[in-house]
Amino acid sequence: MTTFYGLPNDHAFWHWPTLIHFVLVGLAGGMALLAAIRAWHDDDHSRLFALTALILIVMDFATLWLESSARFRLTHIWLFLSFRPTAYIWWGAMGLTVSAVMAFLISFKFGPKRLWGSIMAVSATIILLYPGLALAANSARPLWTPLLLAFFPLTSLLIVLGIGQFKWDWAKPYFLSLSVLSAVLGVMYLVGLAFGGLEAKEALKHFWKEGGIFYLIALLLMLLSPALLKRFPALAGLMAVVGAILARSLIIEIGQYQGLGF
Repeated sequence: MTTFYGLPNDHAFWHWPTLIHFVLVGLAGGMALLAAIRAWHDDDHSRLFALTALILIVMDFATLWLESSARFRLTHIWLFLSFRPTAYIWWGAMGLTVSAVMAFLISFKFGPKRLWGSIMAVSATIILLYPGLALAANSARPLWTPLLLAFFPLTSLLIVLGIGQFKWDWAKPYFLSLSVLSAVLGVMYLVGLAFGGLEAKEALKHFWKEGGIFYLIALLLMLLSPALLKRFPALAGLMAVVGAILARSLIIEIGQYQGLGF
């Protein structure tokens, strides 16, 4: 785990399976939170949301296992057997594990649903916060700024609600707000880098060179999607989902950059 982030000025240490992980963990956290809210209201749909969250968590764990170079040594099992509150990855592992247990109990009607929903609301919030924290905690990478602590949870929820536009009429007001707010935070991310120190400005130049146009397209997709919400909700949802996933993936992939001399 000491080389989890790679060496200074080293090549990329995360690859495409990690991008899938960051999508799955966002979906799992958002779906778990929806299941928790539904469970509070004793809604029968909570079982479907909980089961979906459970499946997504299992898929996410499988992706992480396949990606790990130590997958056949099971050396990462310490995350589940230790108490490491100072390690963000421990919080992510615990959030996913607790949510999986609560989702299982709700899905198969074991015990008090509202109590499990309350517990899962906390663990789901941890899941939603985990991706942004995983990046922002690494101060050696100038493109991973503290603003990601807000950007990643919001875009995670946007992805879930964007998919829901194919069927969930109740989600439309929340979807609209999340789309606009996510796009605004995406712009603020660029502004923060532009007005930052020398390291941040150099990082922004690299970001723009490697994928700046695609990032702007992603922001436009999120910003313009509410305009189509009334007449073409499925298309609006698809635009927001693509925009959110693209923006997140570019930040993760290009953000592994570390300029020489810093």
